[in-house]
Amino acid sequence: MYLADYLQTSAVLQRDGHVSLASPSLHLETLDQSTTSWCRDWRAEVRMHDLHASAAAPVTVGAVDFVIVQLSEDGHHRPIADHLTTLDVRATRFATLFDGGRLEAGLDEHDDFFDGMPMYSVLLLLGVVVDDLLPPSRLREWALAEVCHTMLPTTSGVAFAPADDGGGRRRLVAVDQMSRGNHGPDWDSVGLTTVPGHPSMVGRATLFTHLDTARSALGEVTNEVLTLGRR
Repeated sequence: MYLADYLQTSAVLQRDGHVSLASPSLHLETLDQSTTSWCRDWRAEVRMHDLHASAAAPVTVGAVDFVIVQLSEDGHHRPIADHLTTLDVRATRFATLFDGGRLEAGLDEHDDFFDGMPMYSVLLLLGVVVDDLLPPSRLREWALAEVCHTMLPTTSGVAFAPADDGGGRRRLVAVDQMSRGNHGPDWDSVGLTTVPGHPSMVGRATLFTHLDTARSALGEVTNEVLTLGRR
């Protein structure tokens, strides 16, 4: 149940005071119905629990939309750039990162990005939002860090995101309704940095410690209680 709907339920309306949400978790599901296993779009819903309603179902307060691309280990041609256009219009911006079934060769030339190691799994961030009814928090950055940790292998994965459009903080209706031009997450706090040769992108490979370090620093979000008044 989305947060706005939850705040209108009878149990909440009869309660005095405020609603206190805690214990964020992710619910992951693939949105792609195609048979193409090497390139699929996913959604991770961010869910929290009402501390004063222990029997209530978790409340959806945000979401991360992303694509997982499995690169070809043997160099077999996979039209990744073409396939991205069939998934989501937001995915097309990542096409320049790929050459057939691989990442474009220029990325391997930067030792501080891939260090010459092969990458086999790629996470492309399409959008990350939290409901604008929530008070300010780092929940959005936490959700992205958790998605990277959950969906990418330890040493052969890489995450990419558009540097200027991480998703505005607004009412959660659907991630594909995000408005462009709003301030996105603090990419540095998630562990991402500018991609060499692609100034419009940020990213990071999992073989370094940056993503894990950022995730550890964001772990305090799981202990926070977000309190808001009833609508």
